[in-house]
Amino acid sequence: MGFLRRQLSIFAPLSINRRGLSFLGTLGFMTGFFSARLFAVQNPNVVVVQGGIHFHHFWYGLGMVTLAGWLGIAFNRPRLVRTYAIVFGLGAGLIGDEVGLLLTFGDYQSSLTTDFFVGVIGFIILASTLVRYRKIVMKDVTHTTWNERLIYIGINLAGLSAIFFAVNSITPGLVLAAVGIILIISAFEAARAGIAAGMISGSIAGLGNFLLAENYDVIGRTFEGTPFAPTSAIESLAATTIYILAVDVFLAGVAGGAILGLIFARVHDRYLKGRSLRTRGILFGMVLWMFLSLTSFGSEFGLLYDTLSIVIGLLAYLAYGILLAQFFPRFKRSIAETRKDPVGQENRLQNASQGEV
Repeated sequence: MGFLRRQLSIFAPLSINRRGLSFLGTLGFMTGFFSARLFAVQNPNVVVVQGGIHFHHFWYGLGMVTLAGWLGIAFNRPRLVRTYAIVFGLGAGLIGDEVGLLLTFGDYQSSLTTDFFVGVIGFIILASTLVRYRKIVMKDVTHTTWNERLIYIGINLAGLSAIFFAVNSITPGLVLAAVGIILIISAFEAARAGIAAGMISGSIAGLGNFLLAENYDVIGRTFEGTPFAPTSAIESLAATTIYILAVDVFLAGVAGGAILGLIFARVHDRYLKGRSLRTRGILFGMVLWMFLSLTSFGSEFGLLYDTLSIVIGLLAYLAYGILLAQFFPRFKRSIAETRKDPVGQENRLQNASQGEV
């Protein structure tokens, strides 16, 4: 045993936290993986066959992993664990190089190998980060508000939509991007109030336009010989076109409601400060109606259609303004104002400077 101790003395003692073991293991894994991959690419026809059995190099990797694990248990010497980590990493790299072959039972060039390698490296990076900075990561990740999480989820969904656009799959990409954008906008409380109000006002506008388009020809016959007589019939419109029109109006109400909710949050306290929030909401809806409905006056279907559309728009925008004023206080986040304490701030600066000295 004395001879063995003298031989082990060539190995440096191990640090207490063993941070270097994960580094050596990862380095061994990458060395084994890329060495095996390079050898297989340069020598695709070199194989070892004994008794009809093809010895793949993942067999050697399994042996190295098993040996390193057994020695780590049965012959656990602090001065040898670095060697065990390197051997274990090399074996894992040899196995990882042929993981596609193992999973597909014969396809060495399978893309699963690349997926496995990327997954392993990502896991190692995340695991090492969590081990070293666990408290900081938990504080930064779990202490975020739901609004912030909605933004992160929305950004991920909107970013993933690029995958569908890359393969010319436009509809799923647009849906995924739209969901992501809605989640991002929903992170703002005023936008949630706008979405809730926009869903109801959009339903009113969509249903009103649908009923108007469905029954316009019948309504128009009662105004024959008057200035309100239709100049063009709607019966030529396909039924699907009418449904799409109603859906578009509803979606425009939801998306536009979110954006207008943000605008209302910025301007509602800048005008009519002596009036109630309901009055300001109604005025906001009237302004939207004048800008968005009255400007669309003069369609090809005649004065009657334009007049009825404006009436429907007036009802929808009034409902939006009233509901926005109703929902806004419920969704608005109350943030306590923090006053600056110059004396306390000066004391903190002095303490910090003394600590540096």
